[in-house]
Amino acid sequence: MKLSTPVPISNLPVPIDHHSKVVLLGSCFTENIGSKLAYYGFDVAVNPFGIVFNSTSLRILVERAIKNQSFTLADCTDHFSYLVHSDLNSIDPEKLVFNLNTALQNLRESLKKATHLFITLGTSWIYRHVEKDMIVANCHKQPQQLFRKELLSIDVIQNDLKRIYELVTTWNKEIAITYTLSPVRHLKDGFMENQRSKARLHEAIQIHVESTFASYFPAYEIAMDELRDYRFYARDMVHLNELGIDFIWSRFCESGINTNTLTPQKAVEKYRKLSQHKATDLELHQQQLAKMKEQLNSQYPQIKL
Repeated sequence: MKLSTPVPISNLPVPIDHHSKVVLLGSCFTENIGSKLAYYGFDVAVNPFGIVFNSTSLRILVERAIKNQSFTLADCTDHFSYLVHSDLNSIDPEKLVFNLNTALQNLRESLKKATHLFITLGTSWIYRHVEKDMIVANCHKQPQQLFRKELLSIDVIQNDLKRIYELVTTWNKEIAITYTLSPVRHLKDGFMENQRSKARLHEAIQIHVESTFASYFPAYEIAMDELRDYRFYARDMVHLNELGIDFIWSRFCESGINTNTLTPQKAVEKYRKLSQHKATDLELHQQQLAKMKEQLNSQYPQIKL
């Protein structure tokens, strides 16, 4: 008896192992998968500019990074920049510009060395700063009247993805690009509005994948069809909880993680659990951790702890 509708998944063209260098960009779901990869010792770079939900803001940041277009005070407003997430904010203007340019170089170098790039889109809804006439990545809790809410068209999203693909594959010809659609519902936009938003993203991604060598991982479909139960969701009933994330991670492993990583993953997990253990003898605990880390680095020099 089947009690769910399993989503068929295809294997990624290039499986990930501990020699891979993985860059993940986009919505908060990107950070969920990125943290799982990092936990198991994979080499990852996750959202140097913080969470970015829409395709246009992502395209602007990727283009600036690859073209090495540094940030200046002109890109900043008070303690923040509308181009990036609040993670990079600083009350010191010089520190803010430093944070922005550090993130730019991190993304630039990571994309150059990467074997894999994962892009997760979250929403088609964007906010345009009326006076500046620019799409913002984050409103930074500024007054609502400064912005106009708009819905990106499929053509605009598709053109954003095309430009990102052209830039990245020219900068790094060996990189494998995979897109996902975030399963997190943006219900503050409205129930029907969220569906319109996701539908546009989905169509744009599929059109793009069909015309390139990029691939698609069905995280959205897995959440909607295999996890149709609120026990997989956090208290806000919108974000997946740890159980839901673990389930999608298991499907992601089926699709894209090389089976030769299973033994090192288990060894890394043992180390992580020991590191989180509340020890009564702290000195002995630190000695055990150091010894285990040394053994792991010796046996699996490619893992990242």
